[in-house]
Amino acid sequence: MKKWLLLLSLFLGTYVSAAPLQERRIEPLALSELADFFKISEDDLIAGSQARWLRKTGQERWEMAELSLEQKQFVLRWAEGQGIFTEWRPAVAVYERALILGATTERMEGRLSHLRKLWEEGVRFQEVVWLTGERPLDPRVDSLAGGCRNESEAAGLIWGEADLPPGMRALPLVFISVPMKQSERGPQRPNTQDTLLAWLDTSPSTGSSLFITDQPFCGYQYAIIRSCLPDSFAFDLAGPGADPSSHPAAAAITLDAIARWVYQDHLNEH
Repeated sequence: MKKWLLLLSLFLGTYVSAAPLQERRIEPLALSELADFFKISEDDLIAGSQARWLRKTGQERWEMAELSLEQKQFVLRWAEGQGIFTEWRPAVAVYERALILGATTERMEGRLSHLRKLWEEGVRFQEVVWLTGERPLDPRVDSLAGGCRNESEAAGLIWGEADLPPGMRALPLVFISVPMKQSERGPQRPNTQDTLLAWLDTSPSTGSSLFITDQPFCGYQYAIIRSCLPDSFAFDLAGPGADPSSHPAAAAITLDAIARWVYQDHLNEH
């Protein structure tokens, strides 16, 4: 246990990147419990979690197979206890901007809906930024009409058709649309880091930023944002909770998100 605590203390160090308004960590003892269940040794946390929990290269989340029943029950129970499916709330009531992270059409609709809910609760921001990529829409998960060809076009349609409070509707709007990446395996969709870096290339002001995503992805996207933003940027992340019973591969997807969070925290520390 002492070795576990020494290793996991890496996740509790001081960052030299962006300035988060709230600290978000995986509790070290809870992480050790999860790793022990999967027989990942104390000296192999990073590589072991990547090998055991991360989805295959080129595979999307909606293409993942679920874990065994025993593993699924343990992971979902563990995740519930750690708040992995619980809503993340903003720390303050006023931000310079709100940034919505791109995703499948259903998730983008949910993220915009959550941002509208925060506005109706009194949270304020001076502009809205969409961080999207030109991922071709997939009929298995993107159920949007209107002739949209990709995620970026869908985000524009979702914003245009949304029922928003007048004050929110009147805000300045910025769309970041990142092209597909080319690799030896063929075209790859832009990820969170790609869209975030593309936005930083526009030289935004350093006022506080509220990022909007959803569970169970809040943790690892928080860690990615923290790694990309300069230390002059104050940021926060909010997102609605999730019902794991609504997805047939909820436990596998949750482990994939945890593996990315652990790995990114490790990179942020070194």
